[in-house]
Amino acid sequence: MLEISAEHGDGVAELLDAIVERLRGADTRVRPDTARAHRNDTVRADHIDTARSEHADSGRALHTHTEWVSDSDTVGADARVGPPETETPQETRVAIVGRPNVGKSSLVNRLLREERVLVSAMPGTTRDAIDVPLMWHRRRFRIVDTAGMRRPGRVGGGKGGSAGGKVEFVSVALAKEAIADADVVALLIDANEGATDQDAAIGGEVDRAGRGIVIVANKWDLVKSQERNFAKKFDDDLRFKMRFLDYAPILHISALTGERAPKVIETIDTIAASRRQRIPTPALNKWLEEITAANPPVSPGRKHVRILYAAQIGVAPPSFVFFTNVATTFHFSYERFLINQLRQKFGFVGSPIRVQVRRRKKQGRK
Repeated sequence: MLEISAEHGDGVAELLDAIVERLRGADTRVRPDTARAHRNDTVRADHIDTARSEHADSGRALHTHTEWVSDSDTVGADARVGPPETETPQETRVAIVGRPNVGKSSLVNRLLREERVLVSAMPGTTRDAIDVPLMWHRRRFRIVDTAGMRRPGRVGGGKGGSAGGKVEFVSVALAKEAIADADVVALLIDANEGATDQDAAIGGEVDRAGRGIVIVANKWDLVKSQERNFAKKFDDDLRFKMRFLDYAPILHISALTGERAPKVIETIDTIAASRRQRIPTPALNKWLEEITAANPPVSPGRKHVRILYAAQIGVAPPSFVFFTNVATTFHFSYERFLINQLRQKFGFVGSPIRVQVRRRKKQGRK
């Protein structure tokens, strides 16, 4: 029997040593039938390796031809002006974030249709970032329930702070880590209180990390009985306070009653697909030609600025580079114009877009 203290760390090292010693003892006790099966598997693997080596030379030429055909098909697909392509991952990570007591854990339970995480009316119940798997329409998601994020000045993690304050400091750090690891973030807002400065700060964290985002106004059952155009006023006020998240869809739900809760995972799936969308280069440059013909960039100097061509250099988030004859940067208003036009043409709902500008290098005379 070992005496430990998990909070202070006393005796934990001795406990780990005892566990390792027990595991070593279990490894030495191997049953005869298990050892015999292991030897048979080894012999069978040796026969398979020998057969593979005998046929390696005869299949190398066919394998090379197959790779050549595959490469040519890929080049042909890139050259076509077709619909945007989407890269599909095996699992989509979703972080549920927001201020304390906005219903994050309740939403997780509602999405899972079972009581998997603890729910309490007391703020700060969730301390660790808890992740649980979810299958929806044959697609895999990993839902991460995070601790409530308060303003840094209210988190008592400094010197001399209480133990609870230090725990909260670590909890907020884990929530930020969950944002960095997520594909899509669901930012929960208390509909009864409306958007706050802290909500905008959390949204800014998501935008800087380049993650997809959906704004979820929870507890809508408490406010839906108000005046008819309350929803429009609510959304207008939210858009005004979070102007930098104008690309994020807004949902009105109630995790308690389940009202419009299924729309959350559906929107998350749409955002996850849009942020991995890849636009074929011919289609992108055809769009660019039309846009720049009607709205060319401003020329700060004497030489006229022309956008020569563009290419998508990355996904998640979608990233584009524009090559010009002289300019190495655009005015922020024209950059915002290009981003808005990209969204209007190709979608990218709920995902930030990154834009780079490069000057085409002039080739020297030989």
